[in-house]
Amino acid sequence: MTEKIRVLIVDDIPETRENVRKLLQFESDLEVIGHAGTGGEAIKLAEEQRPNIILMDINMPDSDGITASQQITKSVPEAQVIIMSVQSEADYLRRAMLAGARDFLMKPFSGDELVEAVRRVHETRPVLQKAVVTQSSAGSAGQIKESVREGNIIVFFSPKGGLGTTTIAVNTAVSMARAGNKTLLVDGSLQFGDVGIMLNLKSRGSVVDLIENVSDLDQDLLSSVIIEHESGLKVLLAPPRPEMAELVSADAMKTLLDTLRQAFDFILIDTSSSLNDISLAMLDTADRIILITRQSLPSIKNVGRFFDLSEGLEYERSKVVLVVNHASKKVSISVKKIEETLKWPATIVIPEDIIAYSAADQGIPLVRPDWQKRPVVRAINRLSDHLVGELGNARKISKAEESNGSPSIARLFNR
Repeated sequence: MTEKIRVLIVDDIPETRENVRKLLQFESDLEVIGHAGTGGEAIKLAEEQRPNIILMDINMPDSDGITASQQITKSVPEAQVIIMSVQSEADYLRRAMLAGARDFLMKPFSGDELVEAVRRVHETRPVLQKAVVTQSSAGSAGQIKESVREGNIIVFFSPKGGLGTTTIAVNTAVSMARAGNKTLLVDGSLQFGDVGIMLNLKSRGSVVDLIENVSDLDQDLLSSVIIEHESGLKVLLAPPRPEMAELVSADAMKTLLDTLRQAFDFILIDTSSSLNDISLAMLDTADRIILITRQSLPSIKNVGRFFDLSEGLEYERSKVVLVVNHASKKVSISVKKIEETLKWPATIVIPEDIIAYSAADQGIPLVRPDWQKRPVVRAINRLSDHLVGELGNARKISKAEESNGSPSIARLFNR
């Protein structure tokens, strides 16, 4: 028999505690093991009862929900905290997540919302274990055994939405993974990411979980947050709610990506079409930017503006790869005309194919054995091969230089 999820309810209003208990009482897999009216009581009960989930009000006498959550996450790390509050400001959310909360429920909430949050947080609880620090054969404490890996970051971007950027990013990543490359796909569209839907993946964590623990990343934490697709592709999803994007800063994202470089051959990032501090940090960190356009004047105009921006940012010309998506000979603006207008060659032209929309709706990749002969799949495979060929050679050069004495970043994985 499956063990029940043990829930502790913390709120300074008795009526609220009772209402929450009633919302949970008919769920066969949930068990309310106690309730507390102050933060201090919550800490004591959590240490005694060792609950799986703590429903914590944010505003309470004695010790507020955030302070209590900080203490509980230290003394009872297996307990997962869900903050309950009438406050919806980003500052409250940020403080709650930094205190160790795993989710945030806005009052008033329905029974379905409550039960779904409890089950989701319990199912996606991370395994937070510190990395093992080994000693060298000479006995020097704390010396880390390193394994050198120089991964490459590829950002998929379009300055105009609706051009199929996510489709190209997802399927290029699947193509790379199927070819045997250790590949991670990051949903960098932090507010409204679609990567999980397009690959039919159930969220069990997001980029926020790694951002919060970036100084303590180890293989156990990565495995508890990063999902593996059936193709062998590893996927790091966007936050489950738009407001949680506020928890990610540009500096933190750059630090995370620089760290993840050490664990993967290729890191592919799907981004939104807006430019902000975080997306610019991704673009700056990238070894290649896959710039998506199509045969339309608004799209070409915006891509032209991006090229002006890339010059201002002093990106090397080889960093930007132009891809024309949804290409059709029936459109009056030819690919050749696009190249002449932008003064930039199109590296890959991906033809229009209605099957791309069908695959997205079904949550399956285009890059499948039974679709390999379709022109759209061939084009995506060519893009994958082009990137692996170019950046794979660059990685070999980097390793050769490193072996000749160039400084290296401390490796955190495969110790």
